[in-house]
Amino acid sequence: MNGVFDAKEGVMEHAGERCTRGGVIRRVAAWFGMVALASSGAAHAQWKPEKNVEIVVGAAAGGPLDTTARIMQRIVEPRAGHPVNVVNRTGGGHGIALAYLNQQAGNGHFLAMSTPNLITNRITGGNPINYTDVTPLAMLNQEYVGFSVRSDSPVRSGKDLIQLLRKDPAALSFAIGFRSGNQHLAAGAIMGAAGVDVKRMRFVSFKGGAETVPAVLGGHVDVLVATPTSTWRHVQSGQLRMLGITSPQRLAGELAAIPTWVELGANATSSNWRGVVGPKGLGAAQIAWWDRTFSEMARSAEWREAVAKYRWEGEYLDSAQTLRFLQDEDKRLTALLREMGDARQ
Repeated sequence: MNGVFDAKEGVMEHAGERCTRGGVIRRVAAWFGMVALASSGAAHAQWKPEKNVEIVVGAAAGGPLDTTARIMQRIVEPRAGHPVNVVNRTGGGHGIALAYLNQQAGNGHFLAMSTPNLITNRITGGNPINYTDVTPLAMLNQEYVGFSVRSDSPVRSGKDLIQLLRKDPAALSFAIGFRSGNQHLAAGAIMGAAGVDVKRMRFVSFKGGAETVPAVLGGHVDVLVATPTSTWRHVQSGQLRMLGITSPQRLAGELAAIPTWVELGANATSSNWRGVVGPKGLGAAQIAWWDRTFSEMARSAEWREAVAKYRWEGEYLDSAQTLRFLQDEDKRLTALLREMGDARQ
């Protein structure tokens, strides 16, 4: 404090005022009280799970999105201090899962896995829930997409596929998880860039990526659009032939033998991204706890091993970065779906 204390008089001259010794003590005590109160408020503002955590997956069990959720479950559970459960709520292009999530408004114990459907549902008119209606928390990984046919297919290469579809876009059927989902967007982006009339292509929708592989293996659909996580063992066994992959350059390891669509004449790339959102109305303390937890998860040995095992691109984004990413994706996907004839806005 600025001023001079007069011990004899027991007063302080301060800014033109005279304060008794008791008044000074009371002011000092009040100041320490405010500090203690502020500290108590900061401690009270901290948050962590107080009960079970639920991760909602809008796709069937066994697919890449479900796999990502279950790996996350194992890593997050010890940090949460409570059981973490994965619940599959399929249907409506993830719309059912997102509607359920938002019934838990403000509750940080509920999470949902997010994919481009978080954006495309609104663009196509399938579901009004958008990324602005939930709380973006993290971007976890992305994965490029392979186009495969059965080994006995007359389509021997990616160039064969492009040439055939340029002549007749409806010549072959494509198995996708659901319309406006990752596989549908990848097929539209690649074939559109190759000069195919994507509005005339034939797509067969399923509840999730896990159901598309058996459909192609069984000869019910011609072309499989799916991640290497889902298909590579069938390529290795000789049941499927992968024609091309949507990465900007060839991938490492065994997948290095697969040409990119850029090499094959389609100047486009596409990837499946997977993130996490919370229900609408999460508070700053809840978001901060999940930011710390997902950041630790992304650096953990178990997560890095999963990224390598499943050939993911493991670029983690925190909640603020995820929001900016989703804003950019909204613009990109709106343009793509308009080109494909699926935009309803």
